Amino acid sequence: MNDAFQFFGSLPSKTRLFLVGAAWVALFHFLGNSTFGYSDTPSLFSWLRAVYAANPDDAIGYLIPPLILFLLYLRRDELMPLEKRPWAPALPLLALALLIHATGYLVQQARLSVVACGVGIYALTGLMWGPGWLRKTAFPFALLIFVVPITAYSTGLTFPLRLLSTKLAVGLCTTLLNLDLIRQGTTVFHALPDGRMGFEFDVAPACSGIRSLTVVFLLTLVYGYLQFTSWWRRAALLVAAIPLAVLANVIRLSIVFTVGEAWGGEAGKRIETNLGFITFLVGLGGVLLLGRWLRERPAAAGAGPAEPPPGSPSTALPVP
Repeated sequence: MNDAFQFFGSLPSKTRLFLVGAAWVALFHFLGNSTFGYSDTPSLFSWLRAVYAANPDDAIGYLIPPLILFLLYLRRDELMPLEKRPWAPALPLLALALLIHATGYLVQQARLSVVACGVGIYALTGLMWGPGWLRKTAFPFALLIFVVPITAYSTGLTFPLRLLSTKLAVGLCTTLLNLDLIRQGTTVFHALPDGRMGFEFDVAPACSGIRSLTVVFLLTLVYGYLQFTSWWRRAALLVAAIPLAVLANVIRLSIVFTVGEAWGGEAGKRIETNLGFITFLVGLGGVLLLGRWLRERPAAAGAGPAEPPPGSPSTALPVP
């Protein structure tokens, strides 16, 4: 806790930043949303809250601001020594944020205003604390993109994920577990021995894995940022996010089908509703295992000192 107070105390112009930041937030509270047909409020933040309530998959946005503060705290040893000074060249970035917001407001695309709000906050910190701060904090502030709700536009992505997860889960259950399952698109039926159909389970859009994909994608970004310095390792983790999310969803669906076959469809649905955290555990475990395999190994401790170049004092011949 003392480290946190020390880090906060090392930041200059806090009062000035608070005042301009409050003015920036007030802009988006009173003139942030023009889509009154969807949410009858001028506040962008109230609009976000309504969207998150309607689409829980987007509610991960609530976690992003505290996550950014935590990452800044973890990087305090790099941020505290930086020269912090007012830096006028950050003004064009602030102007860009205003332009994005004006565009989003005019065309009634509140998601553009969400992006503008984040860009503006980042620009204000650079305006107060300089280019070094902007460079060092670019990644944490870039995570604000996860605040933007995308579920309403993700149908083109969720259906292929639903179909792939269903195919793999049914294949796993019929091949390895010998379950009598019949798949029609994203709907799965259990065939009883007498030929009748047992439970029916529809892999709905909420079961597509888009939430687990978003979470695993965020985990890989943060883990790669904290653990690795080489870009190829970070990229490898990022590329692995999609197969890890699909694997997690396949395992969850396989458990649902197995429970449904053993104890009935209602039991399977209860498992699907109450054990969604399985996907996050599998995704997190996959990220940690892959990160361990990709970890940057230090130089061997037993290696001797580098051999001095020819002609250096340590290799020169003694003078008789």
